[in-house]
Amino acid sequence: MSKILLIDDDTDMLAMTARWLEKAGHEVTKAASGKEALSILGSFRPDLILLDYAMPEMNGSEVLAKIRDNEEIKNIPVLFRTGMDDTDIGSGANGIVPKADGKPGLLKAIGEIL
Repeated sequence: MSKILLIDDDTDMLAMTARWLEKAGHEVTKAASGKEALSILGSFRPDLILLDYAMPEMNGSEVLAKIRDNEEIKNIPVLFRTGMDDTDIGSGANGIVPKADGKPGLLKAIGEIL
C-alpha cells in the first residue's frame, strides 16, 4: 500500500479522488491548500504527491518549488493534476495527469510512478 498526499482546493474533487485511491488500496492524506500540504510534509513522508495546479494563494508550481527546495522531501515524486491543457506546467514535476482522464488515467499514471 502506497502513501499518497492529495492536494486540491476543490473539496468535491478532493473527496472523490481520495475515494478512488483508497478503493485502489492506497493510504491517502488530504490537503486543501498548498500551505496545508507543506505543513503536513513537515512530519509525513508520502510515496507520491498528487498536486492540483490551479489553486488560490499558492499554485501548484509554487508548492512544487518549495518541495524541490527542501532536502528532506525533494525526491518525492510529484504528479500535477489539472484541468488545464498546458503541458508546460509540468516543469519539475514527474508528470501531468489531466483531470479529464478520470479514474483510469489517474490510476495508470500512479502505477507508472510507483
